Amino acid sequence: MLVETGRVVALEDTAVWVETIRSSACGSCAARSGCGHRTLAGALTQDKGLVRVLETESLSAAECSVDDWVEISIPNATLSKGALLLYAVPLVFATLLALLVEPMGEVAVIGGFFVGLAIAFLSLRWSGAQAAIGVVEPLLTGRAVGSGSEAVDLKLLEDE
Repeated sequence: MLVETGRVVALEDTAVWVETIRSSACGSCAARSGCGHRTLAGALTQDKGLVRVLETESLSAAECSVDDWVEISIPNATLSKGALLLYAVPLVFATLLALLVEPMGEVAVIGGFFVGLAIAFLSLRWSGAQAAIGVVEPLLTGRAVGSGSEAVDLKLLEDE
């Protein structure tokens, strides 16, 4: 499970809205000094994200209140299946279409590849691919260790 800590900002019957501090894997990556991803991500996104989180048996939405610090999680399989579906399927489909139009020439191969990508992405969008991925909304795992700024401090220490 991928686990993150956040602060409850709103309540629903069976879910809560959690504000998280966006973290990045850039701190542990060996190429962090030569990669522009961290700079680009920092320029295009805010430091905080708002996420709707579903209740679980271990912690229900009714047990939470605004400003509580909670742990939320997403199953590893969700991330793996989602990446495979969103990256591999379009590339395979685009490559197959490019190979089918190869006898028509180089321009047709290039066009076929991009048309294949577009068709694959649109078909994933309209096919209800979420059923194949599994749980796509984070789940409440439990209460965070500490409260208030202590929970944030713990998270920041983990990232360093």
